[in-house]
Amino acid sequence: WIEQHARMKAKLVGFLLPEQVEWYFGSRDSAIAAAYARTIADWRESRVEKAMSGIDVLLKKEPDNPYFHELKGQMLLESGRVKEAAASYRSAVRLRPDAALIRIDLGRALIALADTSGEDRAVFDEAISNLTRAGRDEPRSSLVHRLLATAYGKTGREPLAKLHLAEEALLQRRIDAARALAQEAQKGLPPASPDAQTARDILAAIDRAKKEKDEDED
Repeated sequence: WIEQHARMKAKLVGFLLPEQVEWYFGSRDSAIAAAYARTIADWRESRVEKAMSGIDVLLKKEPDNPYFHELKGQMLLESGRVKEAAASYRSAVRLRPDAALIRIDLGRALIALADTSGEDRAVFDEAISNLTRAGRDEPRSSLVHRLLATAYGKTGREPLAKLHLAEEALLQRRIDAARALAQEAQKGLPPASPDAQTARDILAAIDRAKKEKDEDED
């Protein structure tokens, strides 16, 4: 627990106060937490090569640490190295399959990879698989639905894209948009499918909310 707390602090300081990392940890601190903080601070301060070297050193020490793979994935993705980023995020997910936020980042990287490299539909489907799993664990994440809508839209599955845009709109309380999108999605979905039922559930939820609001106003 002490070590986990130290690493949590290192991550927070590195991201939020990169200029104060040496003050917090000291130049002679050789602990992994200190190296973690310095690596993140180097990244935040645009010392890209030094940051990349730092995360590689950390991964040599702990090759099965999913959060180090996650950090490397973030660095690579933000550097436009999407294929390498996807590989790092895949490693992180393999090591922590229950980490929804890492799966969301993997989905984002896979969509970027398919966009920039002309990869086939299988890459989009891998993104969809990871984002769907993440959505089960993070049902209130509008970002998951936005990314799913992107992946479905880019592979020509417009009704499913509209369904997830409706989910996003509902979570963001854009009720009129959610209703219109769910109605449009319904038209292209097999009536007996789970996705069509989701569209009906969205419309029913909107109707219930409107009824309750009208009753309160009365």
